[in-house]
Amino acid sequence: MGAGHPAQSPLKKTVCGTCGTVHRGWYDRRIRQIRDLACGDYRIYLEVDVRRVDCRKCGKVRREGLEWLLDSPFCSKRFGYMIGAKCRTQTIQDVAKEHMLDWHTVKELDKRYMEEQLKRAGKPSPRIIGIDEISIKKRH
Repeated sequence: MGAGHPAQSPLKKTVCGTCGTVHRGWYDRRIRQIRDLACGDYRIYLEVDVRRVDCRKCGKVRREGLEWLLDSPFCSKRFGYMIGAKCRTQTIQDVAKEHMLDWHTVKELDKRYMEEQLKRAGKPSPRIIGIDEISIKKRH
């Protein structure tokens, strides 16, 4: 559509963001500004038409599930992972100042990044267990 026009979701079935139920219609929609990766010194915001659906299974009005958004509707996954990767080498306060974000927001993005890293690493399985000291009785 060009600059200045919000990107619209294609006419498709709407999926509940909580349970994943597919619906043919939607309850209402709202234009959201979503933070994305910066380009040089410029912060990039995407204007996206986010729909809500009156879910029959949940019995509530829920936000549409978009795979490229985090649980937070205000930033994309790649922005969140970039913040998490920066937190590996810098302090949370430094990252918050650099990207002009709240300290608590950066902390939540870092937690999500670490959870994703733990999922990718898998569950550790120890091969050997070492014992340092054994107590036979009291005060031996």
